[in-house]
Amino acid sequence: MAEEDPMTVFVAPSLPLAEAAVKLLAGEGIDAEVIVPPPKAESQLITGVTDMVEPDEFHIRILDAAKVDDANKFLGSVIATAKLQAIRDRRANRTGTISAVCEDCGRASDWPAIAMGTTENCPHCGGYMDIPDPDEDWSEMDFGEAEEQEDEK
Repeated sequence: MAEEDPMTVFVAPSLPLAEAAVKLLAGEGIDAEVIVPPPKAESQLITGVTDMVEPDEFHIRILDAAKVDDANKFLGSVIATAKLQAIRDRRANRTGTISAVCEDCGRASDWPAIAMGTTENCPHCGGYMDIPDPDEDWSEMDFGEAEEQEDEK
């Protein structure tokens, strides 16, 4: 594996996306270029035919080393914004209902699918309840040790 170039700030899966990233960076006053790797030759084992395979990675390289940190920060915010927008779009297109159980009173209530991933007031007791979102995976999250609750006397 080749050593990573510190001037490379993003690897795009397609040339149009790489070119769009360069234009976004240019709009921020950061000059960059797309490094297009040459096609690779792959031989088929049975026939021996060699095919040229187009690259699937296009590196975005910053031309001024002093602007690498600015580019990373900018692209990080653009990527995070795009991911958040994709989540919002998925949620806006949901239909149907979802059932959620209040942790305070233990009663279930139905919510419109668009409410998935939000915190709402329980219609029974007024407590806060989390409406589950199947797209969110909290299995990797470390919440620390559970707090011990004192028994009410």
